[in-house]
Amino acid sequence: MFVAVLLIAAFVAGILTTSTYKISINIGKKGDALATKLSQDFEIINDPGNITRNSSAGITIIYIKNTGKDPIIFTNDTFTVIIDGNIVGINTTKQLTTPGSNVLYPGDVGEIDVNYNETGYHKIKVVSDSGISRVIRGFISS
Repeated sequence: MFVAVLLIAAFVAGILTTSTYKISINIGKKGDALATKLSQDFEIINDPGNITRNSSAGITIIYIKNTGKDPIIFTNDTFTVIIDGNIVGINTTKQLTTPGSNVLYPGDVGEIDVNYNETGYHKIKVVSDSGISRVIRGFISS
């Protein structure tokens, strides 16, 4: 009987140890993801009263600034733009602080040209590939 109690206690201790280990691994992964989100940040810096539009090219221009501590890869594939709930295509991205680069370093400004040619008040949401999103409500000029 004593041996059976010891075996059960060892079994329970093994399960608890394994469970605790798995929980600590997952907490570490979540912490790393959160640290990345906190170190990579950006803001939309357009004037909400006058968001630039090139009507002949059918392009609306969105300016973003890296306000985080880490560089952000800046390509058509690393951002998604949503206007009034609809995903719009990105025509080009341009690094304005260091032209030709596809990285926004902290403090750098980039331009996202989207295929959107409607004027008026709109809700524009920009989402990075790391899940950070920013919203601006503004007037797209004619």
